[in-house]
Amino acid sequence: MIYSKRITLFFFLIVLSCISTVAQSEIMHPGKDSILQRVDELKALVDRKYWPSFNAPEYVLEMNYYEEGPFRMHLVQNDSEGKPRMECSSPEITFRTIPDVTSYEEWYAMLIHECFHGFQYKKYPQFWKKMLEATPQDFYASDSLKALKKNYSWYREILKQENELLTQMLEAPSLSIVGQYWQQFMPLRKERLQLVKEKLGLDLEPFYSITEAMEGSARYIEYSLYKELGISDKAGWMTNLEGDSYYYASGFYMILILEKFSLDFKDKLFSKYYSLTDLISELIKTQNHPF
Repeated sequence: MIYSKRITLFFFLIVLSCISTVAQSEIMHPGKDSILQRVDELKALVDRKYWPSFNAPEYVLEMNYYEEGPFRMHLVQNDSEGKPRMECSSPEITFRTIPDVTSYEEWYAMLIHECFHGFQYKKYPQFWKKMLEATPQDFYASDSLKALKKNYSWYREILKQENELLTQMLEAPSLSIVGQYWQQFMPLRKERLQLVKEKLGLDLEPFYSITEAMEGSARYIEYSLYKELGISDKAGWMTNLEGDSYYYASGFYMILILEKFSLDFKDKLFSKYYSLTDLISELIKTQNHPF
């Protein structure tokens, strides 16, 4: 009788353990429906708190979600039917492909970053058209802008001065001081791009500033979700002006400067102004500060 009770208790504990393991597995590995529902919730959050109209029905893209196959995380501008859509791999595929992404929260932030490009594409077709028209032939931002920084010391030196000024602007206590730094920043920016044109035969203006605005604003959305989801940017990669994706970070800095000083920019960027540099220059000019 005693042995029978022990055996019954033993099997009960095994079953309980299995149930607990399954429950933990469901918590650790939510299903597709739960994941996509959470994506919709975060889109609504971004619309409500960070970028109005982001989640408006007319700007939402179809999303293809893959639980098998190679890693995908990008906007397809025109498929066979001429429609834009998001290609998105599951968190598990992403974890295996990009080791730096280790949590579902980071995956959500990464995906919403890409969805923001879809929003830019659908709401501001003229902005996207300008970017494509300005892109030098056979030139891709993710590779060639990195190569410029890597290969040319004169490019790195001027870029370093620009980045120091961006840091000072973000730390500035007043908009008038931002304006003083901006007056130093813009000539350096123009000098760097002019040297690229003279030495390398590449005309990067307005391509550079348009790309900076496009990626900097998407990083702003990603960073905002990091805060909402309780993720710490421990490595500081989002604000790393010295990294390979330096033009993402500089655009992000400009967005933070605009936000810090409560400057009206979200309705103007991508529609009236196609670059952050043009937008900030105009806003500083209209503030009537004695720079």
